Amino acid sequence: MIIPLPTGLTPQVTLISGYRGLAESLIEAFQNKNNHVSVLVKNKTAVNDLKKKYPEALFISGNVQSQGDCIFWIKETLKRFGKIDHLINNAAIIGPCGKLHELNFKELEETIQINFTAPLFLIQQLLPHFLKQNSGVVINLSGGGATAPRPHFGAYGATKCALVRFTESLALEYPQFLFYSVAPGALKTPMMEGISKLSVAKIGKEQEEAANRIQHGGDDPNKAAELIRWLCETKPISLNGKLISAKWDDYRNPPQHVEAIPFWTLRRVDSTLLKNLKTPQENS
Repeated sequence: MIIPLPTGLTPQVTLISGYRGLAESLIEAFQNKNNHVSVLVKNKTAVNDLKKKYPEALFISGNVQSQGDCIFWIKETLKRFGKIDHLINNAAIIGPCGKLHELNFKELEETIQINFTAPLFLIQQLLPHFLKQNSGVVINLSGGGATAPRPHFGAYGATKCALVRFTESLALEYPQFLFYSVAPGALKTPMMEGISKLSVAKIGKEQEEAANRIQHGGDDPNKAAELIRWLCETKPISLNGKLISAKWDDYRNPPQHVEAIPFWTLRRVDSTLLKNLKTPQENS
């Protein structure tokens, strides 16, 4: 059954993968009289609790690693709400931590599957629907793991980097749709709590100190949810394919002609920039 909306309002339907981390802030940001939310939840026990807390949302028990579960989730969402407007790829794991020779390779493969392959599969499954309705927005959660080396967290960083690059490519392949990467900030999540309990030998002194700082504070998840909702509502074409930070970027007032310059993207150091750099001696 398709739930009717108040007269005059255009229905919007948002898919959110995963129920931990940022998901609850996203549900609260998107769940309103003009937007329906559908969430894929791995933990079967959590489904009933979430249904009680958010009775108007749709919660489907499933694993992003299972293509069958993902297809079922999409079908059930379409059956319930009649359309899908936004996909938020939120589900992710930190993966094995430590030096490469110490890690279990199957755990590395699982990290790639959850953080990279699963989001791509969901996007691929939704593209025919987007093409039919000639609209669609995809948000891929990425962040600091994509923008700098992450010793001891190589698999996590590599998958997030790959997701950002694929987002950039999709924005060019399908210019009629919108694809954004969002860096939510250092959030106090169960994933980060698990990191803080690992030994220094596993994650390194710098990462241990960072994880402990986050456990005693962390960035506001509502800011990330606000950014994502803003992207889905305003659909800024100039930011299509960009990696946007909820904490650091003035995304409401981006640089002029941001879509035409390599800004908020993954890129190598520009040779023209290197030519223009001066040494301290040249500047004196």
